[in-house]
Amino acid sequence: MPSTEQIRESITDAVLAGIVTISADAVICVDEAQKIIFFNEGAESIFGYQAEEILGQQLETLIPERYRPSHASHVRRFGNSETHARRMGERGQIVGLRKNNQEFPAEAAISHLGAPGNRVYSVVLRDVTDRRRAHETQSFLAEAGETLASSLGYEQTLRNVARLAVPRIGDACAVHAFFNGQFLGIAVEHVDPERGREIERRRNEHPIDVASFHPVANAIRNQRAVIWSDSKTTDPALQDSLKELGDIFTEPPPAGMVIPLIARGQLLGVLALYRERRSYDDDDLFLAEELARRAALAIDNARLHDLVHTGIRARDDMIGIVSHDLRNPVNAVKMLTGVMLDRPNGEPLSPEVANYASVIRQAAEQMDELIQDLLDVTRVEAGRLAVSAKRENTEELLSDTLRMLAPVASEKGISLKLNAPDDLPDVMADRERFRQAISNLVGNAVKFSPSGTDILVRVAVLDGEMVFSVGDRGMGMTAEQLAHAFDRFWQSSRTDRQGAGLGLAITKGIVEAHGGRIWAESSPGKGSTFYFTLPVAN
Repeated sequence: MPSTEQIRESITDAVLAGIVTISADAVICVDEAQKIIFFNEGAESIFGYQAEEILGQQLETLIPERYRPSHASHVRRFGNSETHARRMGERGQIVGLRKNNQEFPAEAAISHLGAPGNRVYSVVLRDVTDRRRAHETQSFLAEAGETLASSLGYEQTLRNVARLAVPRIGDACAVHAFFNGQFLGIAVEHVDPERGREIERRRNEHPIDVASFHPVANAIRNQRAVIWSDSKTTDPALQDSLKELGDIFTEPPPAGMVIPLIARGQLLGVLALYRERRSYDDDDLFLAEELARRAALAIDNARLHDLVHTGIRARDDMIGIVSHDLRNPVNAVKMLTGVMLDRPNGEPLSPEVANYASVIRQAAEQMDELIQDLLDVTRVEAGRLAVSAKRENTEELLSDTLRMLAPVASEKGISLKLNAPDDLPDVMADRERFRQAISNLVGNAVKFSPSGTDILVRVAVLDGEMVFSVGDRGMGMTAEQLAHAFDRFWQSSRTDRQGAGLGLAITKGIVEAHGGRIWAESSPGKGSTFYFTLPVAN
């Protein structure tokens, strides 16, 4: 009668044998000659063999042929080593071969028991196809997002979509977009670049007929994905549509997918993918739809970006034309009112006429300043505001500028004061643009300062920069108003709507064109101070 210990060991062995047998991982044992002597249910599921048909076969049956010449010697060397268990392959990963000759990635470990001549090798293997595919999918979509975000041009974005798809998802890809009332294959990519260029040329010459049987036309009409994995489909409509794919591949037509590109509820085009040798499955469809979703958003953004830039160019052209055409009559008004006010024959004008002429001249000068502001702000936004910075004497530059502005301040009963240290270094500045910037800031301060107060202009040297500031004692600004202070056409509610709200935007552009910085500090009831920097001349 067996002892209790023997019964316990028998039960334990039976439990372990049961666990090994039903494990989802493959557990394979081979003898000294590397013939398979154990093949569990997990191995049957992974490799596709039944145990009875693989037992007695060589272990190399389960690995690709290119690895077989060296495989047996690797196993023997491991068996003769002092190491009894280790992971197999690089980083514990190897390549397995299923019964249908499909290769797959796997993680595996090997161990050996017994003495030479009676040694048994055990391999535990896990199929990591799904895990690797998930990792590759995440990496691909991350790369796709980065690539699609790298360009805002419409056509370049379409081409980026096609390049991403080949060869990762298909052997060929055509991105059809709505252009000039037709769906054109604007971007085509093929594993054979020369073939891709030829297909793109033909697709542009022959737009998709939306009423045809073509799979692209079907996806456009129904705004749903069209997928086929076998060119020998029994669907008559799909058979007719596949006949129209002769420009992509030779007959018979390949497997393919056509995915609508939809953003904000609007159909922008379709992503057509074709594969010559391998069919498409649900994983491929998921990847294609994820790429299409990202592509649609990128294409929509690129389209809007192009529209915005087209609108900006049209606006700039209009401003340039209107400003040029306005300058002539404005200059004529200024010249004629000047003649009227400075009569060469000395005959005086009546007070009423002289007053009217002065008002007309002043209005013409304001119009001329507004035209110049419009041109300047257009140049700033286009990055075309030119400055010619050179070494300037800082004290002289400031004194000349403030001397010109003093009458404007004194007319309102405001004192304009300068606070600057002795021996200021020279500054790198465009004299005329510097005067324009200071004039804008001082003019702004005069506008908001009450009579009887001071406007203080300060200058200091800090960390190799010249820091200028213009401070007033006006009403000040709230944090919300301060956030918009340099926006073009913006005016705070405290103004009497003098000007067009371009002065600070232009000043910002002038300072930044010099390589400087500009900012403001303000609080309600305590006035405002505007600061800007310019480089010190070396």
